[in-house]
Amino acid sequence: MLESFVEALALATDPWVILYVSLGVFMGVTLGAIPGLSGDMAIAILLPIVFFLEPASALGLLTGIYKGGMFGGSISGISFGVPGTPGAAATTIDGYQAKLRGYPNKAMHTALYSSVIGDTTSDLILIFVALPLAIVALSFGPVEFFALYAFALLLISALTKGKVAKGIAMAALGILLAMIGRDPIGGSLRLTFGIPQLAGGLALIPVLVGIFAVSELILQLADAWMRKARRIVEDTKAKAEGLFEDYDAKADRLTWREFRGTLKATWIGTGMGTLIGALPGAGSSLAAFISYGLAQQFSRRRQDFGKGSLEGVAAAEAGNSATSGSTLIPLFAFGIPGSATAALFGAAFILMGMTPGPRLIYDHTAIIYALFIILIYANLVNLAMSKVLLPVYSKVAMIQSRILLPIVCVLAIFGTFAAGNSVVDVWVMLAAGLLGVVLRIYGFPLAPLILGFIVGPGAERALRQSLLIGGGDWMHLLSSPIAVGLYATAAAMILLFTVILRDRTQPPKPATGKEGSP
Repeated sequence: MLESFVEALALATDPWVILYVSLGVFMGVTLGAIPGLSGDMAIAILLPIVFFLEPASALGLLTGIYKGGMFGGSISGISFGVPGTPGAAATTIDGYQAKLRGYPNKAMHTALYSSVIGDTTSDLILIFVALPLAIVALSFGPVEFFALYAFALLLISALTKGKVAKGIAMAALGILLAMIGRDPIGGSLRLTFGIPQLAGGLALIPVLVGIFAVSELILQLADAWMRKARRIVEDTKAKAEGLFEDYDAKADRLTWREFRGTLKATWIGTGMGTLIGALPGAGSSLAAFISYGLAQQFSRRRQDFGKGSLEGVAAAEAGNSATSGSTLIPLFAFGIPGSATAALFGAAFILMGMTPGPRLIYDHTAIIYALFIILIYANLVNLAMSKVLLPVYSKVAMIQSRILLPIVCVLAIFGTFAAGNSVVDVWVMLAAGLLGVVLRIYGFPLAPLILGFIVGPGAERALRQSLLIGGGDWMHLLSSPIAVGLYATAAAMILLFTVILRDRTQPPKPATGKEGSP
């Protein structure tokens, strides 16, 4: 283990790896600060780059984008009231109000420090929890693995903003798409409709890029969206011009006393974000809103929440960012992505020839240890770079989408073609993009579809192996106490988050106007 750690340290501290981490952080924060673009989109588009970089460099770039994107979404939320990413929606509630009251710098630095604290804590928990869970997972058989897959699919379906029916439908659709091609056991063709190019199944990159990136690009290029976005920016600028004639830069500096006053909310957000991030499919938005609600309940100044409270900014941003490390725990321990971003990391591992799951840490010890080291120091890079460039980043959100979106579209097409050197993959990507547009318009969640597509083959294999071992008896699926425990836990979690804590996820109505110090 010591030899593996020394090798991992050498890989993680290679100058090229550090350069790629820094580049990734810059890209993540920049894209996160632009409403409509996100770190997930950048990771999806850049997935083919893993074919051309060393594993440590590729993982460093993707990790940097992930870290930067977690914080970047709060910049436009605080500056213009338009969250750059879904996870920053809760941060916007008090962050934008603090800006209107003349304290944008305090809000942004509070968000940055809370984000780094929550993110780093979550990464440390990932490092110390993933290995023991992987050891436990090595004893799993087909029955336990099928229960685990069912656990993940049920949770991500039910916890996606409460849309249980739509979530389950999307998970089923993802599994159906994953079944296109050859039967993994019998070898016969299925769902190919006589198209020979589909005999090998749908490739991972075209589906991910199409669902995440292309669908978003199509919607953003629509005239209605552009008019709405332009109107929001113009209205926000008009408000800001009238409210900042007496702006006092000195009074807008975050003091040690104010920072210390936000630590309680930061740790509440860190704890809840880490816990919720470890649940497959719960998501950063849910973590941020629950953290915000709990911090308000335990605050001595709960009446200030929704009016520019720095505690509200700290709790929401810490809850959002604390999911980044823990959401990778199910991926490393069981091979199940805990979120859309974890699914993209899982795809990157697969493209590198590494299978996510309990054997990942043992079969590729040096690379995974290097990733753990990168996760930690990427937070420091994010802290230093974001602190220096905050004034610049606050203006990035004003970049015209009509300039960026065509460039992103070309990169998506080029990257998809380069990954498989196949025009069919490009058509699959475009078809997946159109499917994503329809699903977004009608309010269907995309995360269950992606999870179903990725874990579908494993779930099918585990189910069929379990039935073969049990002689076709479906009750054999309940023969393991671990499996029964997973089913019971899934039911309890669904009840907890859809009924008991449902009100916690609803953001309060923000106040307006310029009032006293936060």
